[in-house]
Amino acid sequence: MPFTKVWLCTLSLTFLSSFAGPFAFGQTSNPKISIQGTLKKASGEPVDDGYYRVTFKLYNDLTAGSVVWQETSDSVEVNGGIYSHSLGSVTALTTTAFMTTAYLGVKVGTYEMTPRTEITYAPYAFAVYSAICSGAVGDVKFSILNPTQFAAENGNCWIPLDGRSISGSRLNTYLSSIPNAGGMFLRAQDFGGGNGQNASDNDPDRSHASAIAAWQGDTYAWHNHGASVSTDGSHYHGYQDSYYSENTGSNDGWTGSGRTDNDNTNPYSNPFAIGRNTDWSGSHSHTVNVHHSGSNETRPKNLNLWIYIRIN
Repeated sequence: MPFTKVWLCTLSLTFLSSFAGPFAFGQTSNPKISIQGTLKKASGEPVDDGYYRVTFKLYNDLTAGSVVWQETSDSVEVNGGIYSHSLGSVTALTTTAFMTTAYLGVKVGTYEMTPRTEITYAPYAFAVYSAICSGAVGDVKFSILNPTQFAAENGNCWIPLDGRSISGSRLNTYLSSIPNAGGMFLRAQDFGGGNGQNASDNDPDRSHASAIAAWQGDTYAWHNHGASVSTDGSHYHGYQDSYYSENTGSNDGWTGSGRTDNDNTNPYSNPFAIGRNTDWSGSHSHTVNVHHSGSNETRPKNLNLWIYIRIN
């Protein structure tokens, strides 16, 4: 049936959660948007009752832009000029169609209605939207978005891991409190084996039985700097003792260069040295200073990101 003028009178959304944001598509296997409209002839009278071939298109602009999604139904029923249809019942809706404001265009036969209709929230639907959160309770996310920005994109069911009270939250059923993770590294919980897990217990100061999200202070493993000394230090010192041979007018048995005593010029002459050692004593210790330098912590190269946890 030809139409010289077709226009969409009303548009209401009755299944908001199916398109409230990219995250909602992960919660619904086949999301749809229910709409209702009115088709009239150029004279203002409702079109005849029956089934019509209608193409529904979503654009990213009110007047120009591109088609980001579309579907065609051959069996849109019209009674008294009023029709109902579920967008997504023929062609699955895509998350990219709602990354920006979406505008609905309706085409009957060869005629596409103008102007397009912006898909907006009803007051009730807007309230529902504010309660929708991504992820699941207990999930942890890293993000470059600050808390205000993160809540706007992911819902207000998330909080930073900043040690605040979670009393009354759903997460409080499983966890008594959350740690303050500001400036800290995260470490995987050790596995105890079973249920397909490989036992680990790689953390020397915790085990697979340790409480989850438990704080652990910093420490340094035993090490040395390559310096080795003895604290004993026992040793002796060598010294020389001088002796003189007695001149008796005859050789007393000492011979060799400068070692004879037969010059009879002095009762004691011709000195010679004998090497001696001190007793084995002198125990003491040595202090060795090992040069070191550094900052306030030992750390690998890293990036700082916001960390959030879903509590409701």
